[in-house]
Amino acid sequence: MASISSEKGRSVFGMISFAGSERLAWYFLRVSGVALIVFALGHLFITHYLNAPSETDFDFVSARWSNTLWLTFDSILLIAALWHGLVGFRFTLTDFIPRRHRAMSYGILWLFGLVFTVLGLVNIFTFDEEMARNNSGPLAGEMWIGDILGYSLYVFAAVTYVAVIALIVWVVRNLRNGVATIYNGDVGQYAWVLHRATGAGILFFLLIHIIDIMLIGLGRDVYNHTVEFYAHPFIIPMEVMLVGAVIYHTLNGLRIIAVNFSSRGPSMEKKYFWWVLALSVILTIPSVIVIFAKEFF
Repeated sequence: MASISSEKGRSVFGMISFAGSERLAWYFLRVSGVALIVFALGHLFITHYLNAPSETDFDFVSARWSNTLWLTFDSILLIAALWHGLVGFRFTLTDFIPRRHRAMSYGILWLFGLVFTVLGLVNIFTFDEEMARNNSGPLAGEMWIGDILGYSLYVFAAVTYVAVIALIVWVVRNLRNGVATIYNGDVGQYAWVLHRATGAGILFFLLIHIIDIMLIGLGRDVYNHTVEFYAHPFIIPMEVMLVGAVIYHTLNGLRIIAVNFSSRGPSMEKKYFWWVLALSVILTIPSVIVIFAKEFF
């Protein structure tokens, strides 16, 4: 996720216009973003193109975690995706929280990051397949735990649908009135808003996903019960939006890098945005076909 300052972080090509921790965050977002092209898109391809999310059940995950290569892959994915999202969300906090409250909000954000990183890594490396498969975990059979996580997906989906409708209404209203309510950046303002919105949505889903994947340690039945929620018709449009959000956020991140590091980037910024939108739609369609074919037919 990138703020206006990170899209416009180069006043002259080759010159970064800020220093210190801001510069470190600026570079971290770009380096981790490039890494996530492999790790996040690779994970997305497996779980939303080769399979439907509801097929990523206990057998799927346990087979994956029996391989050291996949353990390493998922660990890197967890750290890169979580901290890319948190550092990006920090820019959002900077924009909307008064300066006197920023230190506390940053501290809470970093604490969240530390807790979820530890929980995720401990879950990956301490997973006991035999115990979980035999449902002999401490809370095995407690389906209500899966229900809590499953119904939280309903809440997340409902919030997502309302946010998308609100965003569409805002864009249409701006276009009709010829108003740029964020900054005078023509289509750049919409690229910025979509980047922030998709980044925040991906981050919050990631936090939920870290929690729901932890349920695998409670037993096969609890975990499979939770995964079944991904096949519910109300959840499926949210899954499609998630795929589109990841693709758009990735492509627009590459657009931002091109603007930052290419001499022709600033002059091509608007054209790049339309390319990003078109490719996001085109690349999401195969996943829509896979998910609908496996969930409804």
